Amino acid sequence: MLPGLKGMQLVSGSISLVHVDDVCSAQIFLMENSAAQGRYICSPINTSVPQLAQYLSKRYPQYNVPTQIEDVPETPKVNISSKKLVESGFSFKFGIDEIYADAVEYFKTKGLLN
Repeated sequence: MLPGLKGMQLVSGSISLVHVDDVCSAQIFLMENSAAQGRYICSPINTSVPQLAQYLSKRYPQYNVPTQIEDVPETPKVNISSKKLVESGFSFKFGIDEIYADAVEYFKTKGLLN
């Protein structure tokens, strides 16, 4: 997974995160909003692989997440903005804690994590 995230950061400038439930809610919100037009960015979190590794290492020490990440910048070079979506009246319900809590729980149910 780490090589994929590093590649994503190198190509796009950051790692952008959003909870799948927020994506679904945003889609419904925009479909029900007659004033909505054009494209919308739906990502409240911009981070880097090193920052993400530090967060995961502290939050989930039992998984021994490596924190010495090379070959990618320490901070995101690009921060994409969901300003248009938020200014339309949408509010995100999930932050990074909930995103990873739900992901870890899902991986546990599938036997991918202990």
